[in-house]
Amino acid sequence: MPTIRLPADNEVPEAARELVERIKQREKRVFGIDTLSNIWRSMTHHPEYMQVNWERSRATMQRGDVPPLIKEMVSSAVSVANACEY
Repeated sequence: MPTIRLPADNEVPEAARELVERIKQREKRVFGIDTLSNIWRSMTHHPEYMQVNWERSRATMQRGDVPPLIKEMVSSAVSVANACEY
């Protein structure tokens, strides 16, 4: 059972909805997925925290020599190595 309840799309707080749509658009464009990942969904309870993490993510994923997909793969590998459960 998750510690943080993951709201359904229709339960996302109003303050987080615009950002959720921007995140979903980017995830669709970059990774070809149509759903909001659980890590983002868990942050919808605190829209300000979600916004700060979105800005950090955008800064980290800026275009450069390493494609975004490779950056995500490295991030996932680090999470696995650190036994992250999300």
